[in-house]
Amino acid sequence: MREQMIQMKKMQYVVASLLAASVFTTAAEAANFNNEVKTQQGVVAGAYDDKHQVVQWLGVPYAQQPTGADRWREAQQAKKHKGILDCTKAAPANIQYNGKKVLGQEGMLTLDIVRPDTQEKNLPVLVYIHGGNNQASNSHLMEGNRLAQEGNMVYVSVQYRLGLFGFNNLPALADGNKKEQSGNFGFLDQAAALDWVRENIKEFGGDAKNITVSGFSAGGRDVMAMLISPVFKNKFDKAISFSGGLTVADAAKSQKTIAQKLAPMVVEDGKQNNLINAENWLLSDNGKDKKAVRQYLQAIPAERLAPVMAGAVIRMSAFPHLYGDGEVLPIEGFATKHYYSVPLLMLASADEFSSFAARDPFFKDRLGLINNDYKTTSEFKFANKYGSALYGFFNGQQSAEVLYPHYKADMYVCSFAFAHTADVVGKEYMVRNGALHGIFQPFLTDQGYGYTKNTDAFEQAGSKELSKAFIDSIAAFVRTGNPNTSALGTTWQAWNPTYRPELVWDANRQHARISSINSRVSYAGILAEMANDKSINEQSKNYIIHNVLNGRWFSDELDAQYGNPSLWPK
Repeated sequence: MREQMIQMKKMQYVVASLLAASVFTTAAEAANFNNEVKTQQGVVAGAYDDKHQVVQWLGVPYAQQPTGADRWREAQQAKKHKGILDCTKAAPANIQYNGKKVLGQEGMLTLDIVRPDTQEKNLPVLVYIHGGNNQASNSHLMEGNRLAQEGNMVYVSVQYRLGLFGFNNLPALADGNKKEQSGNFGFLDQAAALDWVRENIKEFGGDAKNITVSGFSAGGRDVMAMLISPVFKNKFDKAISFSGGLTVADAAKSQKTIAQKLAPMVVEDGKQNNLINAENWLLSDNGKDKKAVRQYLQAIPAERLAPVMAGAVIRMSAFPHLYGDGEVLPIEGFATKHYYSVPLLMLASADEFSSFAARDPFFKDRLGLINNDYKTTSEFKFANKYGSALYGFFNGQQSAEVLYPHYKADMYVCSFAFAHTADVVGKEYMVRNGALHGIFQPFLTDQGYGYTKNTDAFEQAGSKELSKAFIDSIAAFVRTGNPNTSALGTTWQAWNPTYRPELVWDANRQHARISSINSRVSYAGILAEMANDKSINEQSKNYIIHNVLNGRWFSDELDAQYGNPSLWPK
């Protein structure tokens, strides 16, 4: 049966080449790619996805599983295996807490790899780091089957350690290895994954000299952090940050936060008799106590540790990670003058904050009143408008501002405004979600996306046209480092501080609407507009400024102007 399908596909390719030679330039030569691939660790067997005409390998180990005494150790090269490793089923997610229960398994350092089902070799490679605040989600957050086929690339999605398993810089865990002393274990996992891709991707038909690393949300912030990390130099050739931004945590403050979060468990287990002693014990940096703390933490069941620091919702103080340790990441963070400069594409959404506002205690029990109650609707609109303006600026234009003086490669900034208008998605969806955090994803994949279920906006002719243009542009950037294509209908200029160019992705119901603007948005301008906004009463306004918008990735200047207290432990 399989051979019959292969022969049928060969005939389809030949017919397609005769009918549309300009589109299928290699069709006459094409045939199914072998689903059994020999890596440096052994042969892995993948599966064919005939819907998308791709081959996929799921759950491919790129490193050994770090558990027990290796729980907080740098990832070690995956062991060689005999025979053929079945990679036709998804690996479990890394252990995490979803707010209700613990999911996944500890130490799932695996890759998903997808490529077009053709014989073509030396395809550009896109490596994707999933989002989830470095606390949650998995490599299937954005499946790459459609993107690999339509963009003619190899797509690789990475699983890495999450939460305290991936980011824990307590002194007791440091045991001589300088990179391990940083506590950035999940970040180091990503470095190991990129090493594996460089060493093995040729066997999957990828070009090991043309690798683009990309990521969404926390993954996008990880990608930005890679640009200042000496550990990541020469591990990739281009970078894409979807809703990323510039975040590095203070190492000392992070240690104190982690110790405070773990202290109740220490008392519960009888290791110390009160929270203060427990915190001090956890911060031990020498002698018997240091060894005892390390052994204690390594022995705690993963299911108990997973919920300790879950649900930070874009507040670094709630779950510190990406520590500026001076080894893996510079102490000064993005104030550094030393960047690994590669072509960089940055994306923000017009309503970046809507889903985070909805999860804030001020709104989460009143979501049913949005669009029905004037006061609730007005307050939500206010929080989303200014939270999204600040968050979007942080993810795009502000990041370009910070990098530009010392960055030696082209940067491209864009924003997604789709679903920001009622005529496309309806008023209710627009107010509640709009062009939300992750709005770009339905345009790169046809898998289910939670925020699309209440609207047909993503099935309209305009959105489909926008999707094709977006995939074409991403594919062009992955191939060449320049995202310009004829489908844009405009020129996407590299960022510079004089014109501050930004491409805007949008569509009406019939057609894509892609435009290039010179952004004049500034942080000070957003704060000034917010100060003069009379759409809600002063009491509500002050509460939102001091309790909803405060302490987020993007709110340093807002907190300073309004005197919001630090959320970090004293």
